[in-house]
Amino acid sequence: MRVHSLGYLVVSSTDIAAWRTFGTEILGMMRGREDDERQLWLRTDERCQRLVVEAADVDEVHAIGWELRSDLDLEGLIATFDEQGIGWERPEGLAARRGVEDLIRVADPAGYLLEFYWGMQVDPSGFASPAGVSGFVTGRSGLGHVVLAAAPFEESDAFYRRTLEFGLTDFAVMDGVRAHFLHTNERHHSLALIGAPKDAWFVRGGLIHLMVQLNTITDVGRALGRAEAAGCSFFETIGEHANDRMTSFYVNSPAGFPIEVGAGAIDIDPEGWTAVNLPAPDEWGHKILGADL
Repeated sequence: MRVHSLGYLVVSSTDIAAWRTFGTEILGMMRGREDDERQLWLRTDERCQRLVVEAADVDEVHAIGWELRSDLDLEGLIATFDEQGIGWERPEGLAARRGVEDLIRVADPAGYLLEFYWGMQVDPSGFASPAGVSGFVTGRSGLGHVVLAAAPFEESDAFYRRTLEFGLTDFAVMDGVRAHFLHTNERHHSLALIGAPKDAWFVRGGLIHLMVQLNTITDVGRALGRAEAAGCSFFETIGEHANDRMTSFYVNSPAGFPIEVGAGAIDIDPEGWTAVNLPAPDEWGHKILGADL
């Protein structure tokens, strides 16, 4: 596969202070090297950043960072884009602003801005959660997963599965909407594509959701308690998904989109996995709150 893992998420924000509090005190992430009124880096492991928050006049996802293993993989991806007539750019100074060696930027068929990079910096200070989280499941699996409103669906699916060579883990049609769950490593899915427009009621801040995985169910329970005590709003109650077996809850971020906080998901064999149709989304729980149904 061309892409190794989901590397980071870049968020535009009108209130970086709110993200600083939410990221550290609720999610248990650690402040990174960049931390002022213009930019905030949040860490979940030894990498210098996994969540970048940039000052702006809107609250929305700005870009999604996908990690490649080396410069040769990036060169190969550029060659593929050139062969297929897909436009790309290498903005001057952007790699340094992200703490990586090199990157290019591409827009996917649904309009999401993607940054493909290699060589992220490691922070020598190590990781220690200010909220006492025992750890995040990252490493070879990357940051977690993102779920995108991917209309036009056929074009988006072809881009990720044929051009980028993401693997299909499973698929479903839920309430008449197609959904493909895609993997790039042993994580059940690093990306899910939902055949819905960006103005659908469940798309907030440009994203359906971001998932971060904690080491233990106890970590998840404590995070839920912190969010409740802080008066956070929630998108879904705690529950267990039928496909990746993740036990999780969904808390709304300062940008509006939910962040799924979970633990216990299965790993897959990306080389030997066979895709299945799994229409039931949940084993239990995950009641949607405040839905306009």
